[in-house]
Amino acid sequence: MKVRNGVDRLRYHRQVIEAFLERMQFVEEVPADVVAVPEKEVRAGIMIDDHVWFLMDDGYERLRYAYVTRDLLNTTEWQLLRLILLHFRGEEEAGHMRWETRLTDALHETPEAFASAIRIEDDIENMTVPWSWPVFLISVRPKNSSVQEVSSEIRKTLESLGQGPEESPYVVIDQSLIAGIFPLSNKERGDNGMIVGEETAYALVDGLLSESFIEGRVVWSEPIKSFPELLRTAKRMLYLILTAERFIPDQRVLSMRGLGIYELLYSIKPNLRQAYADHVLPVAAITALGNELEQTVTIFIQCDLNMSETARRLYLHRNSLLYRIERIRELTGYDIRRFDDAMTVWSALLLNRL
Repeated sequence: MKVRNGVDRLRYHRQVIEAFLERMQFVEEVPADVVAVPEKEVRAGIMIDDHVWFLMDDGYERLRYAYVTRDLLNTTEWQLLRLILLHFRGEEEAGHMRWETRLTDALHETPEAFASAIRIEDDIENMTVPWSWPVFLISVRPKNSSVQEVSSEIRKTLESLGQGPEESPYVVIDQSLIAGIFPLSNKERGDNGMIVGEETAYALVDGLLSESFIEGRVVWSEPIKSFPELLRTAKRMLYLILTAERFIPDQRVLSMRGLGIYELLYSIKPNLRQAYADHVLPVAAITALGNELEQTVTIFIQCDLNMSETARRLYLHRNSLLYRIERIRELTGYDIRRFDDAMTVWSALLLNRL
């Protein structure tokens, strides 16, 4: 059998291991040191003292722990099994380091807004990975903690969201975010009609909050079919998370469809952001109006420049709202009842947050 990639190597590895199946014993009570090892590693086989442990299909579509002991094998068989495990794990770890390193390197580069504009080297087109394409990507960044402080809880929750043993996610932890690469099952939509990636993202946010009291911001992708596309997606996800943190901090779940004008504003160079904000909003206007300025403009935009709805949202009489709008016009020179002027003042207020 020609071993072409990570998936073929895993299949070949399991075929060899199954040669020892008749001498394996399935058990219900598993030692704590075996349970502590990630399931993905146990499925490939781990050696502890004179036992080799696996997670195996018991014939009833259930995964159960099984082991074979050294005293059930002759010397040649034991050495062969040991060499198979060591060789496979060495190749797995080397392959994992290559693709994971490229992914984390991409996240350390300057975030970029649009995936189609992100440049990826051609030499990684055939990167060896331990999954089959397509996959979908879920990235999460905690809101009130560093990634390092809550990485174990996030990893555990991500791994619990796999659709089955063969669809457990590959988790990458970086200082900027945590990414889960999920093998995609045959169906791209869940039972409720939601896209699987979107459904998983909401489940992750809810699971982190209810089980670990962690507030996170999550981005999900649609199917990804190549490693360069995966890198572009991861970089864009980081950009979307950083943009949302600045402009829409209460939005917990984001998609690769993006954040519209917020992305454009976040991409402006810092010196130009401040110059534009200072030009549109004089210090005198900000001092005189205070929070009233941003509150009025933001709600007015959200209400599609509808005076009655804005007055209702602000708990103001319509005449009081008119007075505020006139004050803004006098102090800034912009009449926010006009769409162009409203967008000009609103974008300057957003840039003042950066």
